[in-house]
Amino acid sequence: MALVIGVTGISGSGKSRLCSLLAEGKEDRITVLCQDSFYNGCGSIDPDVYNFDDLSSLDLESIILAIHNCKNKQQPNEIPVYDHAQHKRVGYRNLAPTDVVLVEGHMMFQDAAIRDAVDYLLFVDTDMDIAIVRRLKRDIAERARNVNEVTSRYMRHVRQASLKTLDIREKADFIIPNNKSFTNAANLLSSYIDSLLYKKGAN
Repeated sequence: MALVIGVTGISGSGKSRLCSLLAEGKEDRITVLCQDSFYNGCGSIDPDVYNFDDLSSLDLESIILAIHNCKNKQQPNEIPVYDHAQHKRVGYRNLAPTDVVLVEGHMMFQDAAIRDAVDYLLFVDTDMDIAIVRRLKRDIAERARNVNEVTSRYMRHVRQASLKTLDIREKADFIIPNNKSFTNAANLLSSYIDSLLYKKGAN
């Protein structure tokens, strides 16, 4: 069986960056399963007003099935391909089995069944003011949004979702501070994952 590790924290906390550091150089042994693949899509609702930061926006059943398939290395393990520009699924891809799977997302672990589906849950702990600045920079640089768009969505939806995600912190197995840098923590985690794999006989 694969080792499945959940990685959560508020939007802008550094979850994706942590997963990249943990998987770097180990792509044949570690894969990343991202919450963003499992949006239902907004259908006929205007995407500018649709709440993508509410748990109901996710296909939770498909997430649980994908985690189960990852853990048991079942094939095919079909993961949705979600197009953020079109706000809908455009197909599926097969996730190849690996020894470790990092399941990353800022709100799906509000669901108890998803928390129970992973072996360990990591919480990337970042102050909300720092996280919103990071999100602002990211959305402007990578998603071609302006300041008004980012701040408006933050006040309407993201802030409330972040408050709910903060409640997950006390349910996490590990808390990783990231107001400055978590490089050292990532290195320690990488070593810890290697030791777990050794005990599981995956090496």
